[in-house]
Amino acid sequence: MNEFRRRLLNIAAAAPFWPALSVAATKPKAPRALGYVPWWMAEAWRDMPLAELDRLVLFEVTVQGDGRVKDNEWAARSRDIAAHARERRVPLDVAFTVHGEDLFNGIFRDARARRSLAEECERWIEQPFVGGLQLDVEGYARADKGAIGAFRDWLAALDAKRRKAQKSLSAFFPADDQFTPYDAASAARIDHWVAQIYDAHSLDAKRTGPLVTRSRDNEVAIPRALARLERLRIPRPAVLLSVPLYGWEWRAAVGSPGARILGEGRLLTYAETPARLMPDDRKVATELAREHGLRRDAEHTPYYSYAEGGAWVQGWFEDMESLTRKLAPERGRGYGLAFFPLGYDRNAIVDPLIRWWRSAA
Repeated sequence: MNEFRRRLLNIAAAAPFWPALSVAATKPKAPRALGYVPWWMAEAWRDMPLAELDRLVLFEVTVQGDGRVKDNEWAARSRDIAAHARERRVPLDVAFTVHGEDLFNGIFRDARARRSLAEECERWIEQPFVGGLQLDVEGYARADKGAIGAFRDWLAALDAKRRKAQKSLSAFFPADDQFTPYDAASAARIDHWVAQIYDAHSLDAKRTGPLVTRSRDNEVAIPRALARLERLRIPRPAVLLSVPLYGWEWRAAVGSPGARILGEGRLLTYAETPARLMPDDRKVATELAREHGLRRDAEHTPYYSYAEGGAWVQGWFEDMESLTRKLAPERGRGYGLAFFPLGYDRNAIVDPLIRWWRSAA
């Protein structure tokens, strides 16, 4: 018995009864508030805002080119948080990530890789503490048609296995007009979706700007992202809108919004994170905004800007003022919320935004 399986079975032995995780024969009700627990912050789960969340996702199990996975030691990391979730009857999912169309093509064009990935998924589905799987399949260009067809067949087989095990199946839906692994038939196999509405300006962006936007000239704009899901005939109550608890800092040519970016960006967290868990990326957006002056763009997005070394530095993030303005048109229309990643905001956003969201019901 390998070490991975031994650890999982130990967790199962410690939690033999998991009443909240089985799903009905019909499609279960989607969560209204979901949070991602990142593996690098897992030790800090007790400090995360979990009280208002009704589903958690362990992020991530990383899919490799041969279909096998890097589990990021979740078998060991999940023991305490699994016990916490069980006591509160909160389902605990595991996210499987496939990032990039090249990786997607390589896996799903290869029968052996597909079988390996199916076996890895089944291994997790079998664990009593796992409520379901979330597929985080992302690409940034068109995928091979043969790979897409094979993925949909693979998804059908996975759907049958998870239904037999009475576990849920969800998906992260990337905001991209070219990468289209799902059609209406394959989308119907998914219980609920997390819609990407963040990274309107990403780590490798060309111009500075907000993470979340309603501007339709951006392919990640909220209206465009949700329109893709509507075209797949996915009902609004099955969709959760992703809320970023992080931001990006870039060196820029000038200090104003839309400036040309000079090089790759750096991660910002909304609030301070534990040094032992994030020793390298601990630039705190709210602290830097206080130091250099808080500014806002036309959509009320918070950012800071200051001159340094012959260039400018701009840091962009989202806060309650910007999020409530940008998400107001969707409030009260059946959507849920998903927060990524937990542990970055010290509860300055998660619980307040959930309460605001629910007050419209």
